[in-house]
Order: sequence, then C-alpha cells, then structure tokens
Amino acid sequence: MRRVSLLAVLTACVCLAPAARAGEGVYLTIDGGYQFWSKDSLAQKLPAQVGQQNTSLLLDDQLPDGGLFALRLGYNIGGHVGFEGSFAIHPWDVLAQTRGAIGFVGLATRWFPLQGLIRPNRQADFSLVAGIDYFLHGGNGLKDPNGDGTLPNTGRGMDGMAVEFGGTFELYPAKSISLGITPRYYMLHPLRYFTDFNNRDKGGQLPLTGNVGGGIFSISLSITFHFEPQPD
Repeated sequence: MRRVSLLAVLTACVCLAPAARAGEGVYLTIDGGYQFWSKDSLAQKLPAQVGQQNTSLLLDDQLPDGGLFALRLGYNIGGHVGFEGSFAIHPWDVLAQTRGAIGFVGLATRWFPLQGLIRPNRQADFSLVAGIDYFLHGGNGLKDPNGDGTLPNTGRGMDGMAVEFGGTFELYPAKSISLGITPRYYMLHPLRYFTDFNNRDKGGQLPLTGNVGGGIFSISLSITFHFEPQPD
C-alpha cells in the first residue's frame, strides 16, 4: 500500500510540474552510483609486459567494485547540445591503511535528441554522452598480516586515457532541477603500470605499449541544477 501511495505521489509531482526540459544555460550535476570493473583484457595482456605476479597483485586485490561519485559542470546550447567538464572518483578502504582510488578528469559532449522532435512542454528528457578522460588509479598496497600497516612494494596502479559513453534519462520536478539515471562505460587505455604507486614518478612505474584494455561500467543517480533555463 505504501509503495502504491509513493508511486502515486511521484507521478503526481511529475504531471503537475511546470513545463521543463533541457534548455540554454549552465548546469551542475551531482552523481552517485556503483561501478563494476571489466578485467578480462587486462588479465590476458598485462602479464606479457609486467609479469604474472604484478598482474595478480593489481587485479586480485586492487581493482575492487564499489561506489562512484562525480561532479559535472556544463553549458547547454539551445537545449540541443551540452559541453561539460567532469571529475569522478571511486575510492576504497577510505579509513584503512590499504586505501586507494581511481579518479577521472575529462571533457564530454551531451546530445539531446528529443529537442525539436517532441513537444517542448514535456517533463522528461533523454541525452547521450561521449567524452575523453585522463584517469589515475592506485593505492597504498596490501594489508600486513603481522601489523597495522601495509606490505612494502605492494601498492600497484596505472594511469592513462579513457573514452566514456552512456545515456541519461531525466525527470524535471521543477524547471531548475532534474533527477536522472545514467548507465555509463569507461573504456580504458592504460599508458603506465605502477610498481609503487606512492613513488610512481620516481622510478616506480613501467610504460605500457599497445592497448592492454580494461574498463568500468557504472550506473548512477543524479540531481542536476539548471541555471537560466530557456522560457517555454
């Protein structure tokens, strides 16, 4: 009964909301969700360049799935195309000595195919996004079973470029706010493997040749604040 009532309230909020959709102006998006690693390509191609032990140290213990958080700041042109910069991070073991993270900084283009095709006073919208990022991944290493710290020479990681693509479905409870859900995939192209993440620029790294692959799939919920939206 409660589920039916909640659904009815949400439906009423959307139906009674003023006409709204993506429009001209600045927008700020706050994302939160969950990400899953795709490791098959790394498992097949990394050993030839960094050795099986180094590959196992990275894949088995330092590529965990988990929460992903992001901020995206962009500008929408006429409700048709948006250009945005973003910062995304997936941390793990935040309060432990074994803490680490992967972070993305990038630029993306967002296209709103419904603009001009569907009535302008809709309360929902859809967009496709594609972009390019720099990523940095690594951590402090594995837990020392005989102490509270980490084992020496176990902090593995990598950095390089990534291509991202996905899509967002949004509902507009008000003209200046939209709520969205976004499936997204980051296709990685690692350029360096870190044998010692904390000393990665002091000799603790190995260059990678070719595309060793790897990827991340994420699903996130978002709230977007729209500034100076176009009038209906």
